[in-house]
Amino acid sequence: MHVIGTAGHVDHGKSTLVQALTGIDPDRLAEEKAREMTIDLGFAWLSLAGEEVGIVDVPGHRDFIENMLAGIGGIDLVLFVIAADEGIMPQTREHLAIVDLLQIEHGIVALTKCDLVDDPDWLDLVTLEIGDALQGTVLAGAPIVPVSARIGRGLDQLRQTLAQTLSQLEPKTDRGQARLPIDRVFTMPGFGTIVTGTLIDGRLRVGDEIEAQPGGLTGRVRGLQTHKVKREVAHPGSRVAVNLTNISREELRRGQVIAPRGFLRPSRLLDVAYRHLPDADAPLAHNAEVKVFIGAAEVTAHARLIGQEALPPGQSGWVQLALAEPLAVLRGDRFILRRASPGSTLGGGRVLDANPGRRHRRFRADVVERFRALEEDAPAELLLAALLRWGPLPPATLIEKSGLPPAAGRSALQDLIAAGQVIDLGKTVIAATSWRGLIERAPQELAEYHRQYPLRLGMEREELRARLQVPAVVYVSLCEIMVGNGEIVEAGAVLRRPDHRITFTPGQQDAITRLMTFLDSRGIMAPSVKECQAIVDPATFLALSDLGRVKAITADVVYATDLYDQLIDRLTTFLHQQGSITVAEARDLLGASRKYAIALLEHMDERRITRRASDVRTPARPLPAP
Repeated sequence: MHVIGTAGHVDHGKSTLVQALTGIDPDRLAEEKAREMTIDLGFAWLSLAGEEVGIVDVPGHRDFIENMLAGIGGIDLVLFVIAADEGIMPQTREHLAIVDLLQIEHGIVALTKCDLVDDPDWLDLVTLEIGDALQGTVLAGAPIVPVSARIGRGLDQLRQTLAQTLSQLEPKTDRGQARLPIDRVFTMPGFGTIVTGTLIDGRLRVGDEIEAQPGGLTGRVRGLQTHKVKREVAHPGSRVAVNLTNISREELRRGQVIAPRGFLRPSRLLDVAYRHLPDADAPLAHNAEVKVFIGAAEVTAHARLIGQEALPPGQSGWVQLALAEPLAVLRGDRFILRRASPGSTLGGGRVLDANPGRRHRRFRADVVERFRALEEDAPAELLLAALLRWGPLPPATLIEKSGLPPAAGRSALQDLIAAGQVIDLGKTVIAATSWRGLIERAPQELAEYHRQYPLRLGMEREELRARLQVPAVVYVSLCEIMVGNGEIVEAGAVLRRPDHRITFTPGQQDAITRLMTFLDSRGIMAPSVKECQAIVDPATFLALSDLGRVKAITADVVYATDLYDQLIDRLTTFLHQQGSITVAEARDLLGASRKYAIALLEHMDERRITRRASDVRTPARPLPAP
C-alpha cells in the first residue's frame, strides 16, 4: 500500500485537487472551511490501478508549516502543487527544500489552475521555471501535469501518471517491527481511543500488545481500519486508524509512536548527519536552539556541533541534538530543523544513532571518527561502534542495534571475528579492544585489592566482576582463560595474583604463635571468635582463616584446623558405621559438652555431610571409599 502527500504554496489548490481526485473534502475543521484554507492535516484516499492509495493533504501557509511537517514524513510520493497563474512562490521553495531534505525521491508536479491561464507562452514559461527549481533536488526530472480541478481538465492524465509512478516503487520495507507515528488522536462513542498515522514499518494486527513511546503507555490493538474498512492486519505503508484499549485519549499526543512493547527506547540525545540549507540566512552555531521535526513529532533542542564551532549555509556536518523532551526514533529516520523565531527551515538530515547514551566531547578524534563511520554505513564499523557503545552483546542483538540487515550483519561480524577485531565468546561477542582492556584491568584490580588488604588471600569472584562491570557470561570466559594462562590464581572462592602471598610482620607472627598455643590448650572446648581476636587483630584472624590454619564453625566455636579435621573425621566415621548419630552420641564420642556437639553437627548439616530429622542425623551422601 502507498501514501501520497501534497506540498506547495498556500492557495495553490492542494485541497481542491485532492477533492477532485477522490471525492473527499480533506478540510475537516470548521475554521478551515470558514477561512477556505487548510490549517491542519487532512486525509483522503482513492483507487489507482486497483490499489487503495491514501492521501495526506498538508497546509501551505507559512504559519502552519509545522503542521505540514507532521504529515509529510511517512509518504511514498509527493504531489507537488503549483498554481499556473502564480508559479514558484515562497512556500513552494520551502516545501521543496523540505521534500529534498527528507529524501522523498518520487514526485509529480500538478500544475493547477490552468483554466485561469489563456496564454500558452505563460504556461511554457512557468513549466521551465518549475524545471529549473527542481534541478539539484530529489524531484529533478519529475513529471509536470497541467490540470484544472474546477473543470476537470487533466485529472485523468494525473491519475494515470500517479498510478504509473506508484507501480514502479519498491514495496515498503518490512523489518518486522511495527512503527506508527501518531498524527491524530480522538475518541468515538462505543470504541474509545483512536489514533491515526502512516504505518512506516512492520505490521499491526488486532490483538497486538503495544506501547506508546515516549511515555511507555501500554495497551492492546482492539481494532484496525484503513480507509474506513476494517482490517485484521495493517501492512507497511498504509494509512491506519487504530482503536486502542487501556490508554485514554488524554494520555496520547501527536508525535508519539505506537510500536511493540520494548522495541523503542526514547532518548534525549540524537547523533545525526545534518545539511544546512544554502539559503539559510546565517551559519548554524554550536548549541543553537532549534525545533526538531521527525515523524509526526516536534520538540525543542540544542544543536551541539561535532568537530566545528559553526556550520555555514550549504555545508554538511555532524550534530548531537540535545532534546528538551525524549523522542522515540531509529537510526536512518530523517528529520527537519527549524528556527523557532522567526520561523524558518534551517536544514535537515538523518539519524545516525538514536541512543548515543552520553554527550560527546565534540573535538575528540575518536568521536569524530565514530560519526564518520556511522555516516558511511560501513557494516563492520557500525558493528564495532555498537559494541563499544553497548558493551558485549549476543550476535543477533548486536546486529539489530547496529541497524544492519541480518545477512549483511552476520557476514560483517564473521569478518571482524576472523580479523581479531571482535572476540567470540560463544553466546556473546565483545570488541577486541574491550577484551584486552578487561585482561589488563583484572590483574590491576587484584593488585590494588592486595595493596589495600595484604592479609587477605584474594578477592571474591563476584567482587571482581562488579569492579570490572561485565556480564556474567563474559566474566566466566575471562576467568577461565586467565586462570588457564596462569595470569590469575583461583584459590577456593577467591582470586589472586600469582605473586601475592600473605606475609605477617614479626609482631603478628608472635601473636599467631600465642593464638595457636591457646587453641591447643583449649582442645575441644574451643574459644569464640571474639576471644581469638583478643590475641590477634581481626585482619590477622581472617588471614589465618583464609590460609586454612583456623576454622570458625560459628561465632562461638573456633578450632585449629588439624583438630577440626580430626573431630569431623571421628563424627563422620561413627555416622557411617552406625547409620545415624544424635547429639548425645556425639557428645559422648568426643567427650564434649552439648554446646560443642551441637555446633559441630549443625556445621556438618551446612556442609551436607549429615541430614537432620528431629534429633537424629543420617548420612547426606555415601562415605568416600578409604
